[in-house]
Amino acid sequence: MEVKLNMEWLLEKKKMKLKDLEKRVNLSYQQLWNIKEWRTSKISFDTIWELLKGFNCKPNDLFIVTK
Repeated sequence: MEVKLNMEWLLEKKKMKLKDLEKRVNLSYQQLWNIKEWRTSKISFDTIWELLKGFNCKPNDLFIVTK
């Protein structure tokens, strides 16, 4: 099983761009882009919290589990 971030889907669902999300969170555009493009190997709880606040969603919306 793999756990992945569902950022693409949330950005589309919320009709947001990374610049919009950047304004809502305490993360830089570069950090958000790296997360979205899977260029990070790990993510901190603080970053997860910022994404949850920025998307105004629950953890089960932010993550997807694949087999």
